[in-house]
Amino acid sequence: MPTAKIKIILIVVVVVVVAAATFLGFLVFSTNGLSRPSGESGSTPKINIDEVCQSALAYMTFPDSLAAGAFVEECKEGKHPEVIEKWKQDNNITDDRAI
Repeated sequence: MPTAKIKIILIVVVVVVVAAATFLGFLVFSTNGLSRPSGESGSTPKINIDEVCQSALAYMTFPDSLAAGAFVEECKEGKHPEVIEKWKQDNNITDDRAI
């Protein structure tokens, strides 16, 4: 009988961990690469270039972390406009005035 209690406890722990991870993932990715300038409520959101360039790493491969870091820095400098274009395509943004 004690194994039934252990199984129930394990199931509850797993459910709580999965729920917490889902909630955390929602919080982290809910900004979707957009940010509002501080102090300006109701203004048009602007692209958070840091987040967009970092998120591009999810669909790319690099030989090491130094190469990935270099890519992100180049992206922030505007040397990889395809990252912004992919982000706009993924978010169904066809009008640049929307960003």
